Amino acid sequence: MISWPTIYHVLEETVPLYVAMIVAYLSIQWWKLFTPEQCSGINKFVAKFSIPLLSFQILSTNNPYDMNLKLIFSDILQKSISLLGFAVISKACCVEKFDWLITGFSLSTLPNTLIVGIPLLKGMYGNEAVKLLSQIVALQSLIWYTLLLFLFEFRAARGMDTTTSSETASKNIPTAFLKIDI
Repeated sequence: MISWPTIYHVLEETVPLYVAMIVAYLSIQWWKLFTPEQCSGINKFVAKFSIPLLSFQILSTNNPYDMNLKLIFSDILQKSISLLGFAVISKACCVEKFDWLITGFSLSTLPNTLIVGIPLLKGMYGNEAVKLLSQIVALQSLIWYTLLLFLFEFRAARGMDTTTSSETASKNIPTAFLKIDI
């Protein structure tokens, strides 16, 4: 059974996150404190500065020689089974097979452990769980994000993307420049 002090520690770690999200929602939707341009700027700041710096802080404290081997193997097994499962499902059911494979894999295996997971596990299990979760973040950053980037580039190189770079380049270049005199 979950004890009251455990519930208190979980709430102590998660309530500030949810209060900040609720205040942000209210300030945009109800109070109209921010314009869409300002929201876009805040999103860019978070995406280009906050998340990379938080990721760097987590990755810099992770010792790759002290990682839990069972955790590494279970993470690789879980994500490999998920990738294989989505490959079979997207091959059998979906029209745009490769797009659904990439989307399903990224949504099911790469959770937001950095922002929500670390405070939640810290409240539930203490600093030992944070150490394990930082190892999972390191594996995500080094292996799984790289695999996703490879899949995106593979899709673009095979012409599976809806618009290729040559199509967009030819749309933006005047036809006079496309003629080559020999």
